[in-house]
Amino acid sequence: METQEKSKTEVQDQGPKKGIVIIVITILLGTNGLLLWQFFEKKNSLDIANQTIITTTAEKDALQTQLNQVKSDYEKTKAENTSLEGQLSEKDDEIKAKVAEIQKLIAIGGPAQIAKAKAELAKLKEMNAVYLTQIDSLNKVNTQLQSENQNLTSNLTSEKSKVENLSSENSKLASKVAVGSILRAFNIATEAVKYKSNGKEVVTSKAKQVQKIRTKFILGENKVLEKGPTDIYVRVLGPDGAAMSTTQETLTSGGQSLVYTVKQSVDYDNADKPVEIFWAKGSQFTKGKYNVELYHAGALIGKSSIELK
Repeated sequence: METQEKSKTEVQDQGPKKGIVIIVITILLGTNGLLLWQFFEKKNSLDIANQTIITTTAEKDALQTQLNQVKSDYEKTKAENTSLEGQLSEKDDEIKAKVAEIQKLIAIGGPAQIAKAKAELAKLKEMNAVYLTQIDSLNKVNTQLQSENQNLTSNLTSEKSKVENLSSENSKLASKVAVGSILRAFNIATEAVKYKSNGKEVVTSKAKQVQKIRTKFILGENKVLEKGPTDIYVRVLGPDGAAMSTTQETLTSGGQSLVYTVKQSVDYDNADKPVEIFWAKGSQFTKGKYNVELYHAGALIGKSSIELK
């Protein structure tokens, strides 16, 4: 009887224990299931993350390659168009700033940065295309300007040549006019004279009797020279070859300063003009040959001589 009650009691005790075990097992199975779900969930997340990293890295490399190519093309274009550097400096600064911005986004490398880098790279390519178009336009303009400049230079050279020829012709004409404005003397004769007590003039060749030397000549007709007074210069060269003068005044002839003996103003009227010019030494003349030279406008227009005994 006691044994039956003891068995009954044990059976009654095992009931709750069995329930607890089942509960524990159920909890363990649930926990394991949860852990297993979390494991697969995390594995899936890691796979996605790894795939994202791989994709992002590939995109970064592709973007970097494209950026390097754009930079290379840009630098090559600059090197080939150095003459336009000043005209494109503002656009050059914009492109450099855009390159730096894209490079920074690629370096950060996040999905958002990569996406923005793609968009900015597209803008950079557009900017580079505009840059190339501007260079092409400027080159065309410069080529046209160079052509126009060559034409202007050619025209200028031609006009300069015409001016030089005209100047040469004018110089020749001026020279001809200047030469034409110089009078010519002919029928030149030089005499030594003395005066009697009654004032009568007498020609003599004796040096001790000479009081004045007179040179007579005719100034030829000249229609180029303006009417009016004009100066005639006389140089009397003594036996020693020196010009005789009491004032030592000079005239310019052939770039040289020459002492003249006497100057006389003649009222010229474009027709043959007889002229007489006297010169008194103021002291006794010496024996020998005296040469006489006539000058007008710096040019020698006639010569004569006289021998005193």
